[in-house]
Amino acid sequence: MTTANELLAADRAFLWNLERQSPGLHIAGLARIEGSIGRSELLGKVRRLRGLPRFGLRVETAPFGAPRWRAADFDPEQHVHVAGDGERDAALGDALTKPLDPSRPLWEVHLLPEHHDSGDALLVKTHLAAVDGLGTNDLFDVLFETSARNSRDDPPVPLMAGDGVRRTGRPESCSARRLAEWVEDWTGAGQDLVDGAMHLASEDVRTALLTLNETMPDAALPPLPLPFNRAGKGRRRLIRHEFSYADIRTIRSRLGGALSDVVVAIVGGALERYLAGRGVPVKGRNVRIALATDVPGRGGKRRSLLPIEVPLGLDAAHRLRAVHQLGRLLRAAHVPDVLARLARVQRRGGRLAAAAAAMSSRIRPPFHLAVANATGPQIPAFLAGRTVIGYTPSWPVGFGQGLSCAFFAYNQLLHVGLTVDKGACPDGAALPDLLAESLSELREATGSAPRRPVRNPPPGPRPLADQTLET
Repeated sequence: MTTANELLAADRAFLWNLERQSPGLHIAGLARIEGSIGRSELLGKVRRLRGLPRFGLRVETAPFGAPRWRAADFDPEQHVHVAGDGERDAALGDALTKPLDPSRPLWEVHLLPEHHDSGDALLVKTHLAAVDGLGTNDLFDVLFETSARNSRDDPPVPLMAGDGVRRTGRPESCSARRLAEWVEDWTGAGQDLVDGAMHLASEDVRTALLTLNETMPDAALPPLPLPFNRAGKGRRRLIRHEFSYADIRTIRSRLGGALSDVVVAIVGGALERYLAGRGVPVKGRNVRIALATDVPGRGGKRRSLLPIEVPLGLDAAHRLRAVHQLGRLLRAAHVPDVLARLARVQRRGGRLAAAAAAMSSRIRPPFHLAVANATGPQIPAFLAGRTVIGYTPSWPVGFGQGLSCAFFAYNQLLHVGLTVDKGACPDGAALPDLLAESLSELREATGSAPRRPVRNPPPGPRPLADQTLET
């Protein structure tokens, strides 16, 4: 259970230290609802978030050492924002771009009135350091309802395991507490180094890493940058698209692999088309994707990455099989766990380690882009009796990565959120069609009829599912 004055977990501490170097490491979900909702009614529903871990805690960063959780008031009034009449066109971009307030608990809800033809939208933001696992599922389950019944007075939400402002023991002076924390930090640093060295020295891990070295000989080197791997202007844009979840399940059942394998293969196929359209050779080249994943641990799930290299120049079925086999090999080698342990070591280095990581990432990013996926309910959800039409996820960009891609399966659709830095990836509007073509190629490989989109649709209003959200 997370308590006040407790150290941030290693992965969260490293991400928080990176935030000080380049603000904006927050994830978000854009929920489009049917109809309108007022701020006061929304506040009543947002109070449910008190039951989520760390929504009543803030982060304190010491000049040296690891950051810690500190007790804070749970006050939705400070975290719920409503876009004004003159701001609606740019409201989504403003909310998506602006960093979270580091002096408060790390979450916000932005109400965007009349954001789409059928009603309002909510942008729910949380920091990567504040959520368990990928976070999307927990937020969705707590904030939204499973039936259309609208209760005016929600019952109080009890604190969930992991939330908290619990204090134990006798009160102690601030100076004594900070001295004890400093000793704990530097004692733990040595233990982290020893644990990491012992893990890397194990026979199973060394054998798996040797096998990986044959499969990915350049894995330790930063990849050659793609057109969107450059410094941006910090202005973010969310591009939305949707797929049939039934198509994804058909691909999985006939070609094999998990949901994460399919979405990575779809992204790889889209980027192959993106590069080819810009005259970049693709034959014999790989795209390195940082797949966000969860690693089980004694204290719950820890966040880590799978550095998957997607081969280009292959047919769709072979690309998916290559992604699936590489993912299995990476997990067998405990690569996500190794990276999580390295994060533990860097946590003790505090801001200095984060600054070094940020500088090296700006010179040459270790990945081309990040990809994340999560699965939500396959039946409609509701907010105060209003149907949630769709939920588009957003993943951070920055550190030389001007593009990220997130997937969320909800209500028989796979909702795709492409987050781009408008300076680093100004042509991101072309990507939804390319993703659709990549999916169509996979469908053809299963024997299904292709569904090819129209690249240049005729003038006039487009279906809601094909609209791009421009900010």
